[in-house]
Amino acid sequence: MIIRCRVVAGTPQFPNVRTVDLPTCNIIADDPNTGRAFADVPDVDVSPDVAAFVSAYPTFDLVTPLPVPFPASLANAWAEHLARRYDLGNARWHPVVF
Repeated sequence: MIIRCRVVAGTPQFPNVRTVDLPTCNIIADDPNTGRAFADVPDVDVSPDVAAFVSAYPTFDLVTPLPVPFPASLANAWAEHLARRYDLGNARWHPVVF
């Protein structure tokens, strides 16, 4: 599923690398000015409620803001979904549709 996500800074070892806060994805395009990227995320890594939000509010560019902000409750549910899927315990990814 192609999702427009927030871009985060790289790791301490690679500070200039920009990525998306997801365990598995391919970044298709990113825009450093807006801090957004199109990421191809495996369907199994996307919770059903996030998939429904992305389908309801499609984005076609990296500039136009979402018509409805991505709810924090969905971000938390997605983080929980990824934690269960990858058996992370207390560790979390914090992806945000942006």
